Amino acid sequence: MYYNSYMSKLVKVRQFNYNCDGKTYVVNVKRGKGKYYRLSVGKLLKEHNTCEVNFTSKSKISDNEIIAIINKHLDWLNKQFNKKEAMICLKDNEAMLHGEVVSHEVFNSCFENEIDYIKRRYLELAKIARVKGISLKFRKMKSRWGSYNKTKKIITLNKWLVILPYELIDYVICHELTHHYVFNHSKEFYNQLSTLYPDYLNARKAIKKYSDII
Repeated sequence: MYYNSYMSKLVKVRQFNYNCDGKTYVVNVKRGKGKYYRLSVGKLLKEHNTCEVNFTSKSKISDNEIIAIINKHLDWLNKQFNKKEAMICLKDNEAMLHGEVVSHEVFNSCFENEIDYIKRRYLELAKIARVKGISLKFRKMKSRWGSYNKTKKIITLNKWLVILPYELIDYVICHELTHHYVFNHSKEFYNQLSTLYPDYLNARKAIKKYSDII
């Protein structure tokens, strides 16, 4: 096994490649604020048959020390990699629109029309859910498909919802509308959600494979 270290000019992290058992791991090292180090799996790297490894630590730590930690958690990393393999990975010139791979040109030309579709669909589902007096906003988000601000009575939907199949867009909208009645994710919440979107369990599983695209 061996590694080479270098500083990335594109991102403010230290990076090095670590080769072990015929696999190349690209390790991103970042300074954090937490008391303990944090190890997580990044994007899928099909050319290396692995994925990025993100390492965050408050204190300075050498590459060799990080490698020792990675070796300790290799089984866990490989399990996470296997999960990533099931997720969708697009090429540089590809985009996704409602679950279908399209060109960037097609995506850009359809984007605003698809946002308008989501607005209309939201109004239809809000009527079915008997939810009134809630403002709808859109913004691009990295980690959530939607959110509900109970105090301000605002539902915010991720603009990247356009990449999802239509039925999963419905699921996200129904999920946020349900928070109008139950603000947490308790059993009561899912019972309420099931009246609006009965197939929510399958939708929860299906939507995960799109999370690396946003």
